[in-house]
Amino acid sequence: MSGRAVPDIPAVPRLPHSAAEGPEGIRKEYVHLGRSEMVLLTSWWCKEDGEFSLSARWPAPAAGLAYDQRMLTQTVRQSGLTIAHAAYGAPLSDHTVLNYFDFTVAPGFQVPSDAPCDLTVEVTVKNAKTRGNRVSSLDMDFRVYRDGDMAARAESEFGWLSTRVYRRLRGEHFEVDWNTWPLPDPVEPRIVGRSAPVDVVLSAGDRPRHWQLRNDVENTVLYDHPVDHVPGLALMEAAHQAANAALHPARFEPTTVTSAFERYAEFDRPCWIEADVLPAAPGETSVLVTATQDGETVFRSRLGGPCG
Repeated sequence: MSGRAVPDIPAVPRLPHSAAEGPEGIRKEYVHLGRSEMVLLTSWWCKEDGEFSLSARWPAPAAGLAYDQRMLTQTVRQSGLTIAHAAYGAPLSDHTVLNYFDFTVAPGFQVPSDAPCDLTVEVTVKNAKTRGNRVSSLDMDFRVYRDGDMAARAESEFGWLSTRVYRRLRGEHFEVDWNTWPLPDPVEPRIVGRSAPVDVVLSAGDRPRHWQLRNDVENTVLYDHPVDHVPGLALMEAAHQAANAALHPARFEPTTVTSAFERYAEFDRPCWIEADVLPAAPGETSVLVTATQDGETVFRSRLGGPCG
């Protein structure tokens, strides 16, 4: 994870002029969701070759939160998928692979606590690869704006595999018995920065700063529909919660996050989450979160920011 720099946010971030000819609506199929209420995007349009603009609306966050990180990661995910399917023709039947996901949030960013919030997402496709006549990966840069100011910037690479290739890759894990796995008890929500037990993705482990991942399908923000492996955004949420738990009772607001997905995390075996607090510059905190399953690393994330 040392080879990538977290995307910078300009000192004077202003929304660029849009050359859009007109927006198009969002199909929930584009964003791979079954529940329409979790579709955060409202429209998209192509400004020029490789440059896109999308509109998004976030619900008000839970009390006490400046914003909900899950809305940010979902917005980036949905933006990348929409562009891939609508503009680059990625087949809806293909399986998406998330290779990495890095983002920066502007210090002090917050959204209204009592009403939905409208945002704009500007996307640049930095590199597009094809295999035959199909898109195989898109490396993208995302800028999220609120009221003309850049609130966050993200970089991520999405890849696609045909069902034939994906079935061969996944083997016996291609199909799972949905929601049949044991669900351990959640840790106390306030320890991980959440307000309700259903939103907690960690269960107490056997030592400090060590937890078992819990996959509660009632958490519809992360588990919208049956899938064959733990969603990448669920692992990112586990990293966020683990960092907060490791630093509790201090309040941690990560502003830089790098994440790498190394293997699929399966539902039918325990996945362990561990947090290490690392040396950091004065006034900053850095936490490395690692997810392992069967003794092998499946995911790593490094989160940094102020802690008080």
